[in-house]
Amino acid sequence: MKNDPTPHTVEQIKNNMEQNSLFLPDFCSLRMVFSVVIIGELLAFILTLAPLRMDQQLWSDLALISLFIQWNGLMCSSALCLLRPVFKHYSNQFVAVSSYLVLLLMITFLSELTFYIAEKYQVTETLSFASHWEFLIHNLLIGGIISALALHYFYIQHQWRIKIQSESCTKLQLLQARIRPHFLFNSMNTIASLTRTRPEVAEHITEDLAELFRMLFREDHEMIPWSKELTLSEHYINIEKQRLDQRLSITWDVDLIPNDAMIPALILQPLLENAIFHGIEPEIEGGRIVVKGEFENNRIVITVQNSNSKNLVHRQGNKMALANIEERLKVHFQGKASIICQDKNDEYFAIVSMPYQTINST
Repeated sequence: MKNDPTPHTVEQIKNNMEQNSLFLPDFCSLRMVFSVVIIGELLAFILTLAPLRMDQQLWSDLALISLFIQWNGLMCSSALCLLRPVFKHYSNQFVAVSSYLVLLLMITFLSELTFYIAEKYQVTETLSFASHWEFLIHNLLIGGIISALALHYFYIQHQWRIKIQSESCTKLQLLQARIRPHFLFNSMNTIASLTRTRPEVAEHITEDLAELFRMLFREDHEMIPWSKELTLSEHYINIEKQRLDQRLSITWDVDLIPNDAMIPALILQPLLENAIFHGIEPEIEGGRIVVKGEFENNRIVITVQNSNSKNLVHRQGNKMALANIEERLKVHFQGKASIICQDKNDEYFAIVSMPYQTINST
């Protein structure tokens, strides 16, 4: 059986959706096996307690019923797991009917096998039925009803998960489409403002921008290594340093963050852009930015600290970049990451906290 990880990138979400059949959930996953076991055990308790008696025989009956139901449940799940690749090529109606018939056949086979074993070892009295046919029909009736309800439940749950994944994929693409043009717009404005007055500087900025976007668009994943995100941000700072010169002072203290840590693309750069636009650019004397990275308890914390502008109106902004980062963190890490902004006297802090992940765990 394989794990059922939550996808955190557009490509992973798309691949996961493509691998899902239109009707049948993945009965090979641990999540589905666990669900089958829990449902089976609940059914065993119901069947055992149904006669409304409380005696010592109750617990032995529960053990036997649990064993039989779990055996049926796990074997049926295994059959659907093996047949899933075949079912992918057929319609929902065919898969639904075929899956139901497969479950009934498995129940029939296991009931026959159970009765044969009980008869061979002369323990048929433990089955509480007078005849072979009573035992078989009883199991088929209960199994048929439970199988129909279980398939319907798993189908609804499966469709709900696909819908959530589809919405996450669309949301990530929209967020990405919003932030990249915003960054390009600001960079092109910088180049345009320097083209006439300082053409050689504008040329260097264009080269930095080209290198930056070459790296951005080469990356197929929404999650990129920290080393690439750091390089991307350094290219951006080089562009702004050409424009702001001595007005911009920046300190990097990020050696503690592992280079192989996977983080959402364009997390650090928008924070630096915010720091420059709201804290450095409005002031004639400029200001400073401190980027600090921490790695502790399997979590990464990135802090961008900048001196505040005295222009309160300019400092307020529309919070678009921060809202964008917050939404992407929610989608990627399912509530396990956060961004906190703090305004303390003459300093502004943007703190991003996220779980440590590598390319093998994303």
